[in-house]
Amino acid sequence: MKTKRTYGILFSILAALLVITGCNADASAGLFRQISESTKPVGIQYRQILGKPATDLYFTTSEGISFTTGTTTTQIKTNTADSRNLAAYVDNANSRVLFLINDPDSTTNSAKVRSVSTVSPYTESSNLDPSFALLSSYKIHNLYTNGLFLLQGTHTTNGKTFSLSTYAPNAFTNVVSFDADTHGLADYSLESVLQATGKETIGISTQPIIVSFVSDAGNYKHFYTDGASKELITLDTRLANFTILNSRLYLLTTDGKLYDAGSSAIGAGRDLSSVSSMISSNKVYDANAFMYGVRDAGGSKSHIITKSKSSNDPLYVLSFADSATTATGESIRYGYGEYLDSAEIVSTYEKTANNLLVATAKNGMFEITVIPASANSNSTSNGTSSESEEYTL
Repeated sequence: MKTKRTYGILFSILAALLVITGCNADASAGLFRQISESTKPVGIQYRQILGKPATDLYFTTSEGISFTTGTTTTQIKTNTADSRNLAAYVDNANSRVLFLINDPDSTTNSAKVRSVSTVSPYTESSNLDPSFALLSSYKIHNLYTNGLFLLQGTHTTNGKTFSLSTYAPNAFTNVVSFDADTHGLADYSLESVLQATGKETIGISTQPIIVSFVSDAGNYKHFYTDGASKELITLDTRLANFTILNSRLYLLTTDGKLYDAGSSAIGAGRDLSSVSSMISSNKVYDANAFMYGVRDAGGSKSHIITKSKSSNDPLYVLSFADSATTATGESIRYGYGEYLDSAEIVSTYEKTANNLLVATAKNGMFEITVIPASANSNSTSNGTSSESEEYTL
């Protein structure tokens, strides 16, 4: 009797397992496939890809600032307790990398600027203290890989002002600014500076950016700018990123909605007040989320490849035909998405059109190539991905 009862229990357990696995058989990816194909950590914690000004690729990790020839990697600046870089930019014209460190003596949470030579012996400078004629006082918020510093300070007539500026020896030069009086930012703080995926190292005059602010009441203001002109995007929600396809601007919100914002051309004073929703993906995204757009060879359909906040989510493609008012979505676990469904993407670099280096927080760097005509196909026909650290320059 005991033996029969034992067999009965075993058969019940096996039946339950068959039901569970059967329910999952038609899902886009099963648990066992995820485990077998997940990408293992490689010990390199990437932070930023700084660009490839000549033949070498520069990047930052949790350990410091390095460059690689493709076969040999050299660390030019090591993080220490009192010199841990927060963000960096390759100033190739002056053979150096500019970077930010925390200023422990600052009462305003401002960072300090330093530099390290890109020529041996890779000398690190002391703190640089540039002047800034635009503002009577300022603090440094951030540095971006396109060479812009984000500064906040006080303008003598316009009050609280945010400035994106470049650095030359001993001084900042304003490129574009946003102030309390002109732009109504008295009770606003900086939310994010959005740079198009793969194009983060390109200068603002060639590759526009979006600067977002949030008020104390939780309202948003977004400015689309190329440095010379800036336009207000009337969309009172948090943005994750943007892309430009077929001379049109597309916006992705952090709650997974895709918007068509019309022409990507920036005209002085034009108000981007008309944006139309195309799809709600039910995904959640962080600011500066992975959002890469491609066009098929026929030039009649666009695909926007995204990566949600969850590192275990696969890549998700939003597709639509020209003049369409709605989009469709598709999860991608094969082809170019094979190794990225278990990785946190932190930085990208576009080698050529549809060919990216993708750096992750824990899983190393990958090279992906997208075939636009089949970018929304969840199959190996959509493109390819290298394995971790098997990229080429």
